[in-house]
Amino acid sequence: MKIGEKASRLFRAHAFDLSAVASYLLFAVVVLQHLWGNPRTRMLTDNTQDQIFFEWVLTHAARVVTHGESPIFTDEMNSPLGVNLMANTSILGLALPLSPVTLLFGAGVTFALVCTLALAGTATGWYLFLSRVVVRSKGAAYLGGLFCGFAPAMISQITGHPNIAGQYLIPFVIWAVFRLRDGSPVRRGLVLAALVVYQCFINEEILFLTACALAVFLLVYLRPREFLPAARAALPALGITAVVAGVLLAYPLFHQFFGPQAYRGLPDFVLKINTDLASFTEFSRRSIVGDPARIENMGGATEENTFFGWPLVGLLAAALVVLARHRAARALYATGIVFAVLSLGIVVKRHGAETSWHGPWEWVHKLPLFDSVVPTRLALVVTPVVGVIVALIADRLVVQPAAAAAGALDTEAPNAVERGAGQAAEEPAADRRPSPTAPILWAVALAVALVPLVPTPQPADERSTVPAFFTSGAWRGHIPEGGTVVVVPGGWWESLDAMRYATAANLDFSIAGGYFLAPDPNDPERQAMFGPAQPATMGLLAGVANDGAVPQVTPEQQEQARADARYWKATTIVLAEQHGNSDAIRQTVDQLYGAGQHVTDVWVWDVR
Repeated sequence: MKIGEKASRLFRAHAFDLSAVASYLLFAVVVLQHLWGNPRTRMLTDNTQDQIFFEWVLTHAARVVTHGESPIFTDEMNSPLGVNLMANTSILGLALPLSPVTLLFGAGVTFALVCTLALAGTATGWYLFLSRVVVRSKGAAYLGGLFCGFAPAMISQITGHPNIAGQYLIPFVIWAVFRLRDGSPVRRGLVLAALVVYQCFINEEILFLTACALAVFLLVYLRPREFLPAARAALPALGITAVVAGVLLAYPLFHQFFGPQAYRGLPDFVLKINTDLASFTEFSRRSIVGDPARIENMGGATEENTFFGWPLVGLLAAALVVLARHRAARALYATGIVFAVLSLGIVVKRHGAETSWHGPWEWVHKLPLFDSVVPTRLALVVTPVVGVIVALIADRLVVQPAAAAAGALDTEAPNAVERGAGQAAEEPAADRRPSPTAPILWAVALAVALVPLVPTPQPADERSTVPAFFTSGAWRGHIPEGGTVVVVPGGWWESLDAMRYATAANLDFSIAGGYFLAPDPNDPERQAMFGPAQPATMGLLAGVANDGAVPQVTPEQQEQARADARYWKATTIVLAEQHGNSDAIRQTVDQLYGAGQHVTDVWVWDVR
């Protein structure tokens, strides 16, 4: 057979697969169209701070390639302590391979690309898993993949969380776990190890949730008499996975949990970021029927992980009755319910108000690893669970009954999950004598449940202007090589500004402060906090920024300012003239460090 004929036959055999992937990619671009309008000058509206962080991370990864810097620790932020990048969401598995894009086009373009691939890649991964493992109909698999990639939770997470939304490896991790008993244990173990290691360098939280969800699913799915045989069959390959992944991840994980700037547990306020009980039947703000005002008290735009809407919740309840004989479906429902309940957190909220009910998360949230999980993100497990159930509904209640009525049912089952458990013959795939109207009713119900969840494009705004002092390269004449910049007056937004300035200069200088997770230096338990501890000088300048009143600086405050500069290892202090009350801030800094110099559109103080 000629090469052209082989290629043509291969294309025809996979035409639907290619069309599915292309459509997912198109949908992702449509969702992010406002960002793609000009990713160098625009930012996602709902979460600029995380986009600033990821653009800094992407720029640092490019420096890892060009300058040989450490990929897991940096002293270019939070001087003089630095930041443990393994303990932050550094997405090295994406940032390093895409570093050529960052070097050529800038971190803004890479960020838009990462977000696009997160949505389209996740949908593609689940489509391949569903079509090869779970359902007969590729149309049903397509619908399930579409939900998994573009559900409200994913649209919410793509707002600055491409590491969370990018779940393209998770279906293959699950697939590899289900196949641990098949074939060569060495090959199966190595495949799973490779997936686990790579996912660790995209996002560990999602990998941890996947492991927990698989444990719940298998506990419900397997009968008690099947536990030991299944474990014995999978143990050799699982041992290979543990050894290989353990060796490859030993140093990075040791650095993450015990290295410089390692922390234990998230800030206390994060424990209150939990799922609102009323959110399950509501619609997210970025769905075509969503009303932001109605759900404003149920959580922010970046963590709408459970807004499925009442039609889909009703459909799932009805499908449970029909799919009750399907063992995998029962296990899926149980897994989804467990994680939905856990996501309610320690104290259950309803319509934004705390109730008197306490959730089971109270019993486990202090355990190792669990103490680093944001409660509402436990509900992220529910989205792929619902996506698989949607595929099962479409396949077993729409496509197969319709095909059976037409006498064209394909009896060749692809279901590797059921085959591995010896279940395929135990529970019929579908009723062989279906009602002719049942498939139509289920198809209509699917449309009613899913159409309201169609997402609207993510809004994006023009970026805040970075001073020309940094974008033009004028900074090179005033910040020494290897210097450290302190952006005043200090505070949350100034720390973000410092990261933007550093990113614009390709991280050629370090900054004090920034946006990151690090241990609270005043807490002996080393609990995490966001950003740096602010010294007295920043407190003084923050007060000036708020009220615009210039204080009479005391000698003690001058000495404290010099001590703070020494602590930061600062070489240069910078104030953007566009800052509110900038003249009052400038006069105060002049009293602390001497007269500053106006350069382009900033004030500069050399404090070496």
